[in-house]
Amino acid sequence: MKRKCEIKTLYLAHNFLTRKTLRKWELKIEGKYNVNLDNPFYDNPDRASEMETLDNLKEGGRKQRDYLSSRSSYDIVEDDLKKIRQSDGIIAFAHDVRIGTPMEIFYAARVLRIPVYVITKKWAGHPWIKQHARIVFTSRKTLEKYFAKHYGLKK
Repeated sequence: MKRKCEIKTLYLAHNFLTRKTLRKWELKIEGKYNVNLDNPFYDNPDRASEMETLDNLKEGGRKQRDYLSSRSSYDIVEDDLKKIRQSDGIIAFAHDVRIGTPMEIFYAARVLRIPVYVITKKWAGHPWIKQHARIVFTSRKTLEKYFAKHYGLKK
């Protein structure tokens, strides 16, 4: 008897600068595998108009930087923590990390004790990554193989 694969929700931890590239990848993955990737930038109804504004400003330009600095730090952090608490685990892109991604890794692993999957080549051997990640992947491709094996393909 073939077991029915339950769709897992994994929080997608990544930095602001990689949001557009990872959004394309996220949508491809959700269409292919039995997994829901919860993107804090795009899958939050409270931030939809904010992301539309930011995406229409010049990437890294002064107006975008000013807009980013005017946002509520409290709301951003609390929204992200809430999404992590509602997840079955997190996938953290740790190639070019900013402060948020390591904080999310630590919170998920140490406080919530939920699975943390890290994608990185640069930091794969770092003691903090090795200690907190259930599995370290060195590429998206190897993570996708894991999804196929453990979550299955969508029908």
